[in-house]
Amino acid sequence: MKKLYFLFSFLMISCFTFSQVIITEIADPNNNANARFIELHNLGTTAVDFTEGNGWQIDKYTNASATVSISLDLTGTIPAGGFYIIAYDLNDAGEFQSTYGFAPDQLDNVNNGVAGSNGDDDIVLVDGTDTIVDFFGVPAVDNSSTCAEYEDGRAERLTSVTAGSATFDESQWNVWADSTVNDCTSHQNAPRTAPEDYDPGAWGTPTCGLSLSNPNATCDAITTGTDTYTATIDFNGGGTATYTVTADSGTVDLSAGNPTTDTTGTITVTGITEGIDVTINVQDGNICDVDGVVNSADCEPALTLPVIENFDYSDGSLTSNPNWDNFSGTDGDLLVASGQAVVQHGTPSEDASIAFDAVAGDIYYAFDFTVVDPGAPIAGEDYEYFALLKDDAFAFAARLDIVEANTSGNDFTVGIASDESTADAIWATDLSFDTTYRATVRYNQDSNIAELWIDASSSSDTSILGEDRDDPGITITQFALRQSDSSLNESVLVDNLVVSSNFNETLSNNEFNIITDFKLYPNPTNKGFVTITSSNADNLNVEVFDILGKQVKNQTLSNGRLDVSSLKTGVYIIKITQNNQTSTKKLVIN
Repeated sequence: MKKLYFLFSFLMISCFTFSQVIITEIADPNNNANARFIELHNLGTTAVDFTEGNGWQIDKYTNASATVSISLDLTGTIPAGGFYIIAYDLNDAGEFQSTYGFAPDQLDNVNNGVAGSNGDDDIVLVDGTDTIVDFFGVPAVDNSSTCAEYEDGRAERLTSVTAGSATFDESQWNVWADSTVNDCTSHQNAPRTAPEDYDPGAWGTPTCGLSLSNPNATCDAITTGTDTYTATIDFNGGGTATYTVTADSGTVDLSAGNPTTDTTGTITVTGITEGIDVTINVQDGNICDVDGVVNSADCEPALTLPVIENFDYSDGSLTSNPNWDNFSGTDGDLLVASGQAVVQHGTPSEDASIAFDAVAGDIYYAFDFTVVDPGAPIAGEDYEYFALLKDDAFAFAARLDIVEANTSGNDFTVGIASDESTADAIWATDLSFDTTYRATVRYNQDSNIAELWIDASSSSDTSILGEDRDDPGITITQFALRQSDSSLNESVLVDNLVVSSNFNETLSNNEFNIITDFKLYPNPTNKGFVTITSSNADNLNVEVFDILGKQVKNQTLSNGRLDVSSLKTGVYIIKITQNNQTSTKKLVIN
């Protein structure tokens, strides 16, 4: 607790005015939260005793607070021209010293204390007269995605600064973080690692002022084969050195901006093979060595309805297979097991979708689903939807929910929502765990209404309607599966998916037929060919995909012999279509 002193206040204020202690570095290493620290530097010609007057302190404002969240009273003395290090050490275990090789001047061993900032808090230096002498950040503003964010990184004062500032001046700082923030004087998306990227007790580390942002990829063509794409990435802070620009694929084009001569501009790389990410490197032979990665464009044409998916893939990630893409959560979480998609509520977070060309009017999706017994009946209405339709962004419709049973003690039932996240209407019959049902959902894009059937054989069978929302609805281009937290974190097994504009095409496999009696041999093969036969003599359309989901062959066969001599050794997925009937198999090339 601060003590208040009133005598000699004028004299004390005069002394403090010339102390010139400022904040010169704030550290939040991406590899060690316990190695965080705040560095102070005395620009003056006399030492400063931090117990003078009411005592000096560091204040911290967190989570966009307009008032101080926590304070740390400073102790000891900072010599003229010297440094003072406040280290975060919650367990007082010497983490700072073991990381940087020397002891700090003061330990902050309070959980989430002033030196324990996670990179988006305001750090404020207050002198012995309770006057703010230096301020990093903006009060009442969450510094995330601003020039004051240094999460997983570092903020260091420019050596040209000669005095503290009671209001934040971002032009006085070089900032490194795990984010890209535009329109800052010096803010780089370049997380920092302790100890090599920090210099507590020193000031004036050379910095690279050039940064890369806004990576983009555009297909040169969209075909079922392998296409090329053009990559672009913006640069800022150029024109200060002679830069060399290279790319690990494609051809570099600097006609839209050259970092050697231009302050800002766009680096272009042409002729990159689809499926290959490109890394663009800019360096000056001195301190600047900056990489920017542009992920490959997907130049595959969209599917056309009906889309039929049987999940007949090897066990593992769903999105590693043809046509499925991650749009939210951790890529690879949504799994396929024993020929079924596994939608797991709880820890897994991935949402995955399959895209197709838009059509007017009604869109239907249908699949077989089984809710695995979680050990207790489903309880509550907690956003347990697991299937939906969506546009190319994040507008959702026709969400299918697992909900609490109508009768207490029963397992569960399902509900449908036209465009909300919880069900508008509930199926009147309760359903049972470990039992397979077929859900059929219709969404009218004009009227913005969803409809649900369970185990229907005709569109005239019993159904329920979601609420009639504002017209029109959204334009549907994707079907998606969703994983999220729920009351019991149950698992839902999904199989035999059909997306169509026609109700009859959504009926179970017995009605729309999947090829089950074709033969593929030899498999594995090292002969350069395989033979494919079925009970029907009609032509077969054969598509082969690599393990990344890239189509590598697309051929119509009349004699059942497929040339695979061009394929490298490995595992492939082969999809066979005959008279609108499909099946998939794993193909191994030795």
